[in-house]
Amino acid sequence: MIINMKSIIKSSLLLCAGVALFSACDKDLDHNPTLLTPKTFKLNTPAYAAQTVDLKVADKLNFTWSQPEYGAPIAAEYGMQFSTTNKWTKSVDKVVDMDTERGDYAPVGTPTGTCSTSVSAAELATAIEKMERYEEGHVPASQDLYARVYSIVKGDTIYSNAVKVSVAPYYVELSDAPVETWYLVGGSFGDGSWGNSQVVPLLPQEGQEYDKKTGKGVISWTGYLSTAGFKLKKNPANWNDGEVGQGASFGDFTYNIGGSTDIQVPTAGYYTITFDTKNPKLKIVPYTGAAPTVYTSMALPGKHDGWTVAGGTPMTAETSVVENHDWKATVTFTEKSTGADGEGCKFAANGTWDVNWGAENFPYGVATKGGKNVRNLKGTYTVYFNDITGQYSFVKQ
Repeated sequence: MIINMKSIIKSSLLLCAGVALFSACDKDLDHNPTLLTPKTFKLNTPAYAAQTVDLKVADKLNFTWSQPEYGAPIAAEYGMQFSTTNKWTKSVDKVVDMDTERGDYAPVGTPTGTCSTSVSAAELATAIEKMERYEEGHVPASQDLYARVYSIVKGDTIYSNAVKVSVAPYYVELSDAPVETWYLVGGSFGDGSWGNSQVVPLLPQEGQEYDKKTGKGVISWTGYLSTAGFKLKKNPANWNDGEVGQGASFGDFTYNIGGSTDIQVPTAGYYTITFDTKNPKLKIVPYTGAAPTVYTSMALPGKHDGWTVAGGTPMTAETSVVENHDWKATVTFTEKSTGADGEGCKFAANGTWDVNWGAENFPYGVATKGGKNVRNLKGTYTVYFNDITGQYSFVKQ
């Protein structure tokens, strides 16, 4: 029998090529699986769904879900969303004017990489208030609430099924994030000791817009500076949250770097310090307005103390090393005031009504001499007032 060696060699090569081909496919399947594109995945119904969860009593609500069928284990970012209508058309985070717009769903909690999470009951109550806008004293005993999970992989988002739970909500006073405050500390402020309590805040400016979530924006202070050094710090209690010092020369400022030198103005006098906390930038310029009057005392009379201008709600001086124009008080309002006649509050100097300031805006604004009563909401506030600019700020405690 004559064997064709060329045929044997050719068949062997084909067999080897086939084995190599199958090996390559196996390797590709093992290490480079095809990523599937599922349309949805399953959020599990929690055991408490058959009950009504009292959000004022509960600490958190737990949720679990199955990983979407991506074809292989894959790192995804998961997050929870909630709706009172199950419509999912507009997030409360996209609402610009709370007086005229409504959102019908809200993200709640922190994104996670696992298939389970816990959602704060307090954050959930706030989210429901943003959707439903309950009035105080008119909150229903129970509220149907729909929960779903989103999954993000490589920029693509899919959503789970919606699960209905029942909760007992409560009234939440809605407000934007407070304006981010920075403080001046150094030889010109307080007793000049650089102590944590010897600080003066920069205040919100009229006409500026502040980020509703972070409170960042432009803040400023106007007053007298000696040539003693000073800095800006974000947290009065420590330096770890950020500071602003001086760089190589005056006008060259260093943000959020420990060990920067003190800021020193070239000559003593009145200055305006402006700080943009959103796009960190500091500016210090001489004050060019009329010579400020130095007042011996300041009060915060209003409906809360029977409009007692002398001895009612005194404000304490914030600086003592140099001329003082910054005042501070703590006040508790037991009810909301509209700022109309007999309501609200004002700022009054030297124990009389001869010089007083007011404006309707709350919680911050610029008061003018003889202006209208300041409106207020319920609560306890630390109040700051600058008598040169009229800037004021009510910071809720």
